[in-house]
Amino acid sequence: MSLKTTKDYDLLGWRGEFYFKVEGDKIFKARWPNKGEIKLQRNQEFTSKADMSLWSQFITVRADESIILPIEVYLREKDPLQKDKTVAKQVFEIRLPQKTEYVILQDEDEDTKAKLRIQASRTRY
Repeated sequence: MSLKTTKDYDLLGWRGEFYFKVEGDKIFKARWPNKGEIKLQRNQEFTSKADMSLWSQFITVRADESIILPIEVYLREKDPLQKDKTVAKQVFEIRLPQKTEYVILQDEDEDTKAKLRIQASRTRY
């Protein structure tokens, strides 16, 4: 995962505080990072060092069937004086099982982009 911005989102122009929110079914929701934010200034990039998961879920799929799982991903910017602003929002349809796919989540003006990896692999347990 990587996140890059070319815009100042902060009121004072210091840095933007970003976080991801992921929603699946009605009861499955996640936030990344769990606490805190990714702090980026203009023209700065954040790249994860290890495999990070914004979302994980185990679903039973029979060998002869395929399931499509819609996942909503939000990129939000946090300001202490205002309500959290949704910078980008997109619904990704994950087909179970599928090969690894790279997608880009970006705002309307293409000032902020996040490159995400979708991996839906088959496991045995």
